[in-house]
Order: sequence, then structure tokens, then C-alpha cells
Amino acid sequence: MQRGQVVDSQGPRRRRGNAFYAESARAALGIRTEVRSLSDVPLPLVHTALGMAVCAVVAALRPQVFGLRTSVLACGSLAVATAFTLILYDRLVYGRDLRVAVAATALPVAAIAAFVVVLAGTGELSLRVPAGLVAALVIGGIPHLGGLRAAGREGTSTRLLRDGAGIAVLAPLLLAASGGGLATWSSAALCGCGVLLVSADALLTEELAGRVAVALGIVIAALLSGLIVVLPAAGRGAVRAGLLLLLWYGLRGLAAAALSRGRRTGLIAEYGMFVAAAVGAIAAGVLRG
Repeated sequence: MQRGQVVDSQGPRRRRGNAFYAESARAALGIRTEVRSLSDVPLPLVHTALGMAVCAVVAALRPQVFGLRTSVLACGSLAVATAFTLILYDRLVYGRDLRVAVAATALPVAAIAAFVVVLAGTGELSLRVPAGLVAALVIGGIPHLGGLRAAGREGTSTRLLRDGAGIAVLAPLLLAASGGGLATWSSAALCGCGVLLVSADALLTEELAGRVAVALGIVIAALLSGLIVVLPAAGRGAVRAGLLLLLWYGLRGLAAAALSRGRRTGLIAEYGMFVAAAVGAIAAGVLRG
């Protein structure tokens, strides 16, 4: 009888460790806790599969087959449907406090637009395949990075990865807008939409409020679209696109450094140098005619 009592008394002790006493202390203080697991931020397997499927459909709807107007309308509808699919899936899979914001779909939509631009601009597989790969990875990876941000697990490497994805998406859009193959206002619209989507995503990465990020994105997009209209369209489209990309990078970083928490003078000066260099080169090109 005593031996059974000893066994019973030792049973509960085996289940009481530091975690049990910490949980008891939280309960006594009225602090609610939620047990998290690795599945809170699942691997982006479904997102990536969706990205690959979307890129395959976009490749089938390329302008060379269906014409520019039909292809743009179809791929634009597909981009909107992809955004809604990502939002709906994340609502079903992620926890309430880990769901990514609607703005997290901005960069995937821009990636689809960039892939359409590459398909319309070149027939070389050496350019189409990397563009499709970038689009698929952006569609698959950006919502996952948004989940890591919502969970407080976003580090420096993930932020740099997101910035690199934004540059890879925006570069072909600016190149198409600056190449002179489109009408002036079509080029301005393409530039403005692409810059707005990528800028909003980049500024949200810098922990700015949603309305502030979108407002700054609109200002930057309007500025670059105006430059598309003002700058001459003859020759050296790649140079103009590079200067616009440099200007965008400086303006985005300048706005983030000036308005984010803990304003850093060094970063403001650094990004200001990018802006000054881009503006100086653009002004010199305009003066040369």
C-alpha cells in the first residue's frame, strides 16, 4: 500500500517542470498565453505551386498568341484572382494574429505584370524562363515572408530578400516603360502601377503604417510616371530605366528612413546620395537633348 502511494505521488511530479510552473504563474497573473507550433507559419509549398500554375497560364496567354489587348485583360484578371486566392488561403491556414495583410499581395501582382512584360518584349527562353521563375518564387515566397513578419520572426536576411525581389520585379516594368515601344501615357500608366505596388510593399517592410505606405507609394509613382512623360523616348531605354530604378531605390529608402521608428540620420544621408546621383544624371541627359 505504501509502495502504491509512492508511485502515485511521483506520477504528477514527472509532469511538473519549469514550463508547468511558468504557465501556472501566468494563469495566476491573468496573462493569457497561446501555444504556437511550427505550423503557425507553414512552408510556402501551396503558394509556390500556385505561382507555378499562374506562370504557366500567363505563358499560355502571351501576347504573341492572343494579342496584346486580350493578353493584358486576361492576365490582369488572373492577377486579381491570384491575389484573392492568396488572401482566402491565408485566412483558412494562418491563425488570426498571423494572417498577412491584403497589401502583401501587391508584390505578387506586380510580379505577374513583370512576367507578362517580359513575354511581350522578347521571345528568348533565356530571358523568359528566369522571369517566370522569379514570378513563381515571388508569388510563393512573399506571403510566407508576410507570415513571418506577422509572427515577429522577420530578420535582416528576409528583409533583404524581400527588397531584392522588389528590384527584380520592378526592373523589367521600368525597362518596358522606358523602351519607347508603348504610347507615352501607356508607358506612364505601366510605370505608375508597377512603382505603386512595389513601393507599397517595400515601405510596409519598413514597418510604416498602411495608409502612410500607400500614400508615399502614390507620390513616388506619380513622380516616376511624370519623368516617363517628360524624358525623351528616343534611344537608351536601358539607361533611363536604370536611372529610374536608382531614383526609386533612393526615394523609397529616404522615405522609410525619415518616417520609420528611430529615425537614422546616416541612412537618410546615404539614400539622399542615391537620389542626388539619379537626379543629376537625369538632368544632364535632359540638357543634352
